[in-house]
Amino acid sequence: MLIQGDWRAEGRAAKIKAILRAADDKVTIESDAGLLFSGVISDLKASARIGNVERKLTLLDDSIFATSDNDGIDLLFKQSQPFLHFVHRLESRIGWVAIALVLTIAFSFGSIKWGIPWISVAVAHALPHKTNELIAVQAFDFLDEYVFEESELNEEKRTSINAHFNDTLLPIAKHQRGLKFTLHFRRWQQDGQDIPNALALPSGDIILTDKFVELSQNQNEIDAVLLHEIGHVVHRHSLQRVIQGSLITTVVMMITGDISSIADIGLGLGSLLVSSEYARDHESEADLYAFETMLQAGIDPIAFSNIMTAMTRYFEKYDDSIEGSKPAYVEPDMTKKSSNKDDSLLDYISSHPVTSLRIERANRYSKCFRQNLKVCQ
Repeated sequence: MLIQGDWRAEGRAAKIKAILRAADDKVTIESDAGLLFSGVISDLKASARIGNVERKLTLLDDSIFATSDNDGIDLLFKQSQPFLHFVHRLESRIGWVAIALVLTIAFSFGSIKWGIPWISVAVAHALPHKTNELIAVQAFDFLDEYVFEESELNEEKRTSINAHFNDTLLPIAKHQRGLKFTLHFRRWQQDGQDIPNALALPSGDIILTDKFVELSQNQNEIDAVLLHEIGHVVHRHSLQRVIQGSLITTVVMMITGDISSIADIGLGLGSLLVSSEYARDHESEADLYAFETMLQAGIDPIAFSNIMTAMTRYFEKYDDSIEGSKPAYVEPDMTKKSSNKDDSLLDYISSHPVTSLRIERANRYSKCFRQNLKVCQ
């Protein structure tokens, strides 16, 4: 086999006309001045074929043999490097290129939609509780500095809710897995308007805002939301969210065992908790945790429906002044007036289930409660 081309020494721009000769596995490159290279095919490194662009062979001494005879180079490497020949054949057929493009898009979509969430669940449950605490400290500091104010609830009310939470509610909560829960009270104002909400940090710290307590008509309504937040902690939802946003950092931390920088992720979590909502499957999972626990504990899930309705009405009343500050329990667009035609679209693009559907689910569990059922199918 003969392949004509140009040869140039390493670091030189000057080219010399040369001929590559190959027989079996032996290769030589010669010019009019004499022998330039002698060796075997495995000594050569060929650049990938891109259309009819000139190919370059890198020799052992880093000199270059360049040629436009792409077919000759393919034939030269066909036996010793069949994979490169196979790749070129695929790249030369538009049908295979189209299939490869579709598969690439499908793989990328699948990785984002299912792969990353699955990995985030596995990593969240694999991390030690110390990691949760480190993240929570930074997140709490962020919230206290930029979002919350000191609670104005009277001491008697806070003491009563706290005592009930520790003595009555926590003993009935399921699957706590050694988690330590602590209740905190804060005032949250935005644009002069009090925000009713509850937030759960991965450490088990749960924050109730003054306005949320004010809107609650009884202890059962507070308990329903607290159980919902406990569900988020048990299933490590907030940790999953921040891991998805910091996946590479978290994985590297797990591999190296260095958790010195993990606390910085808490700043991102603090921002996430006040700027966006949980994914709809996280909200549904936390809802079900609350409803199932309420049935077992003898608490009517209608309480969850009632507090959801109260919060929705509150935001409907003050929508214009607090746009963009809706809590995790309220569908982001529920306070906007829209036609029935738009509701299905809002449900589809929303980050968690439509409030009306969540209220409907709570009402269904309430019917099971009235029938003295401990499990609601």
